Amino acid sequence: MNHALRTARRRMNTYLREGSDTLNLSGLGLVQVPEEVAELPGLRVLCLESNWLTELPRFLTDLPALAELDLGHNRTLTALPEWMGELTGLVRLDVGVTGLRRLPDSMRELTGLTELDLNNLHDLEVPEWIGDLTRLTRLSMWYAGPDCFPASMARLTALTRLDLAYSRPADLSPWLGELTALERLDMQSVPLTGLPESIGNLTALTSLSLWNTGLTELPESIGRLTALRSLSLGVNKLTALPETMRTLTSLTRLDLQRNRLAELPEWLGELTALTELRLDSNDPRPQVPASLRALARTNPEWRRFLASRTR
Repeated sequence: MNHALRTARRRMNTYLREGSDTLNLSGLGLVQVPEEVAELPGLRVLCLESNWLTELPRFLTDLPALAELDLGHNRTLTALPEWMGELTGLVRLDVGVTGLRRLPDSMRELTGLTELDLNNLHDLEVPEWIGDLTRLTRLSMWYAGPDCFPASMARLTALTRLDLAYSRPADLSPWLGELTALERLDMQSVPLTGLPESIGNLTALTSLSLWNTGLTELPESIGRLTALRSLSLGVNKLTALPETMRTLTSLTRLDLQRNRLAELPEWLGELTALTELRLDSNDPRPQVPASLRALARTNPEWRRFLASRTR
């Protein structure tokens, strides 16, 4: 018996002894799932992350309680079996950082999924049926290519978190504005020629990252995102901010570093909830408006900020 299997069986013995519903077999160097897993009918969470699996055993369909399956970082896993659609109890599935290039059509039956991780699947083509997974609340697609964003994503209206960092969507406008339940949207390092006006529909957003996207301007509709608490606009080519942003009075963090803002609007002083404002490395360096200097008289955070600007 090799070391990986011995360690896996020790972990399974611990699982049985403690009466847990979670089995962590990550990082053991496994090339196959141990057959003893089939004898754990109460298993709810199975973590097989960071191994060397090339295929999945059919006995996973005989685990009636299985709700979470983590297959991430199995780079040798190049295909999922067609019977994946029989795992209808799954609510969370992670297949990120694997060798997958397609998802089996049977997965459209996994309508109970609430979390799906497709990170770092550069060559994956996401099928139209992803729009059938209407219970998804979290979808992660870091480094996704342009074939990962079918128009059917507009039906994923339960999404509260969407992670698209470093991805290459061809066009956001057919679907982004429909995801009105979104609370967190990460588009860090996504190359954008502009944002669709429909982004203003995402009025539940509390966190929006547009860091390093190449933006030269923002749509007026951004002022409708009044629930925003964190807005990252750093490392772009912005020369001005739309006046509609004065309505973003819930902001506690605003990152404007490394843009081309020659001046800052007076209305920044109306964003009185701000505790963090990043302005460094704008070229030319903008002057701090009088409204912020006035705010510093009553706000110690602003006094510290202004002191740092004069060093």
